[in-house]
Amino acid sequence: MKRFHRTLLAALAASLLTAQTAAAAPRLAPNRLSSIGDSISEAINAEWFNPIEIATPNHWASWVNGLHGFWEGLLGKTNVKSFNQRISANFGSSGRANFMESLSGSDSYDLVQQASQAVSHGASFVTMFMGHNDVCQSSFADIPTDDEFAANWRASLDILRNGLPAGATVYVAGLVDIYQLYQLGQEKEALGIADCTTIWLATLFELYPCSTMLSPLNSEADRQYTRSRNIAFNQILQNLVAEYGQNDPNHYYHFTNAPFEYDFVPSQVSNFDCFHPSATGQRDLSRLLWDAGPFSAYQR
Repeated sequence: MKRFHRTLLAALAASLLTAQTAAAAPRLAPNRLSSIGDSISEAINAEWFNPIEIATPNHWASWVNGLHGFWEGLLGKTNVKSFNQRISANFGSSGRANFMESLSGSDSYDLVQQASQAVSHGASFVTMFMGHNDVCQSSFADIPTDDEFAANWRASLDILRNGLPAGATVYVAGLVDIYQLYQLGQEKEALGIADCTTIWLATLFELYPCSTMLSPLNSEADRQYTRSRNIAFNQILQNLVAEYGQNDPNHYYHFTNAPFEYDFVPSQVSNFDCFHPSATGQRDLSRLLWDAGPFSAYQR
């Protein structure tokens, strides 16, 4: 009798596994790309700076949505070989669409809006690179708690789970190491005329972002606290991606902590604001994230 029960349980388990496997939707080609993110994905001040618009979008140089056509080549702009370009090269132009939902200044409280836009665009591939502005605040008290950060992400992932076409891929990237960018900025000059640490004095008047890392009034312990929030948020993202990947058979979820682990060099940081990735930094982000991502087998 015991053997019969064990056999029956094994058969039921196999049946459930087969049912789950059968329910899994085949992965869609990433031909409809949507990027959820902040100023990094907008390539703020990556290669060109407009003093009238201090945070100047350089969309051609975005690691995810960038392009390099005739005019970009003629004007000598950097070819970052973005996700947008890689998808066209590897999967062709049929059905191609490229949507930048990312917006400078966005934080996790803006995720729901951007996720809703990705759904409305019928994206088959959604990149999510958001949370740097949660770490970069005017005061330490403004940094979200773990529960607040997780709730914001969970709300947006629910929107994607319920609204994206079956077989779509959601690719979440961990936040870059803000402390490392701070260290690199100390070795640079803005526009070749002022030390970055001088530029960062503007954080005292909230004219420059990320006081929680860049303010000259911060102690080393303050900066390490900010970095600890950076690390905690990345762990939350990894856990959420694992959870949704396990419980949603209709979509594919992928996480990488590669941006945090990557060792940037000074030339990969903007010469204009001493903090955002430069065009060469954007190019390396594209390579790094593509190679760590769900479509890394496609290398054209």
